[in-house]
Amino acid sequence: MSSADAASTYIHGFGDVEADRLWAQAEILGRHVFEHLPLPERGRLVELGCGVGAELDQIRRRRPELELIGVELSASHLSTALERAAHLAHLVHADATRLPLADASVDAAITIWVLEHVPDPVAVMREALRVLRPDGVLVCTEVDNDTFRFDPPLPAVEAWWRRFCDTQSAAGGDPFVGRRLLELACDLGARDITTTDVAVIASPDDPARQAELIDYVDDLLTSGARTMAEHEAVSSADLYALRHDLDAARADPEVRWEYHAVQLTCRPPAD
Repeated sequence: MSSADAASTYIHGFGDVEADRLWAQAEILGRHVFEHLPLPERGRLVELGCGVGAELDQIRRRRPELELIGVELSASHLSTALERAAHLAHLVHADATRLPLADASVDAAITIWVLEHVPDPVAVMREALRVLRPDGVLVCTEVDNDTFRFDPPLPAVEAWWRRFCDTQSAAGGDPFVGRRLLELACDLGARDITTTDVAVIASPDDPARQAELIDYVDDLLTSGARTMAEHEAVSSADLYALRHDLDAARADPEVRWEYHAVQLTCRPPAD
């Protein structure tokens, strides 16, 4: 798959605005993604689909002794990563299904919000398992977009989210790939497989966090607006209705939003 192909499957777009969104997202969701992540203290870790480098920054803060490698196919994202994260990791322009790494050469491999965007997640996971040492660990933190919901329901948000997922699927991605991770790892012969629910919840119990997450949802949903409009999935009226619903959510102190991702850990197949 070429860089152009990668761009065609990425619903959020490219450039400085998207880079800023990704760095903000990594900060907002970092506590959920990394809370129980079984990363080694030392050794080599490769992130497949490192994007603009935001998750490498999160990893570096938590495991300063690790040697980090970031692999990214998008030339646009990689350019931004080189500007913002070159001091954090060795950054490589490569396809995650054809890693420029030797067999059994790293201690950990990781994907974060990546497999939803690729046409062949099995190939990515297989390649990650190939480069892992026998006792190495693969960790995939990936989406299941069926779990996205507001309470009380917001009709315009729900309609937008359905079209968001449909657009992503039509481009060759899988916005529900998280629910498939266990099956995929089993099919690949991986060992010591576990899956964990990663729950992100905005509730009245923490008003500051509630407001932060609603703003995050706003940025997430509208990041797909241009691509969705190009595919004639949404109109300006739909965007107006979306904004109206999100403003209503901000004004309701009792509103609740939740989302559940899946975090898979496993080790490479036995020889």
